[in-house]
Amino acid sequence: MKKKLPEVHFNKHTSLDIEVMHFEKLLSKLEQSKDHNPFAPHKINFYLIFFVTQNTYTHFIDFKSYEISEGSTLFIAKNQVHHFNKELKDAEGFAIIFNNLFVDNHYFLSDNLRLNRLFNYHLESPIIQQKEIEGDSIIDLVFKLYQEYTFPDNFAKSEILASLLRVILLKAERAKEFHAVTNINTRWLEVFNEFRRMLEKEYKNTRSSRFYASKLFVSYKFLNDIVKKLTGKTVKAFIDDFVTIEIKRYLISTALSIKEISYETGFEEPANMIKFFKKNTTTTPLKFRQQL
Repeated sequence: MKKKLPEVHFNKHTSLDIEVMHFEKLLSKLEQSKDHNPFAPHKINFYLIFFVTQNTYTHFIDFKSYEISEGSTLFIAKNQVHHFNKELKDAEGFAIIFNNLFVDNHYFLSDNLRLNRLFNYHLESPIIQQKEIEGDSIIDLVFKLYQEYTFPDNFAKSEILASLLRVILLKAERAKEFHAVTNINTRWLEVFNEFRRMLEKEYKNTRSSRFYASKLFVSYKFLNDIVKKLTGKTVKAFIDDFVTIEIKRYLISTALSIKEISYETGFEEPANMIKFFKKNTTTTPLKFRQQL
């Protein structure tokens, strides 16, 4: 196990912001990887989608296993810790990998249409089952995306790929929206997502609920009401859960000492991190690492 948390970036050697491949080719690339072990936990700095067309595949994301079967889709967000399973060889399907810049550029799709639920693993399941899409079809678009990706003529290829992926993401967002809890104000989702993105950047510096409310230009009560409505937790509890997950990621994915992890996750003293972790998990960091 490496000293630092392995972080994998999007393939900078490709001229496109998107890669599309069959599971068979994906597995071949994974087995040839030299800079990290894809079958051990690592953090990704891009987005990943799996479409299973035959059999089943189990993937591991943030300490949980997710089984996806024929017709199902699995979405993995930037900054999540995951690892592949060699049982990928027994399934058929497609993997779509795309740069985080694509989502950044297309998050605001129009004045009133945004990707609020997709890749939002704090609120939603990362899986969309075929039955959730009703009569709609994503897989047909995935085939078209793959055909365009492998098409030899490069004229407007990047723009066509982006357009097809945009439609896939919109259809997935529509499926999430249709099955979501009703009476959720879109403005609440936007504030929550901005809070979550800010937390990812600032959690090492502060865990103050009021700090995030002030940076978002909303009252503490308003932010607390939103987070509680969407997650069932107070802002403080959500922040604590977020930090706890980050500590777990370091514990299972690196060989850093408890002392080093405490500094990496924003604690001035290791004793404070141990106390915080035990309060939120009922076990110590060392025991958690040993159990896994």
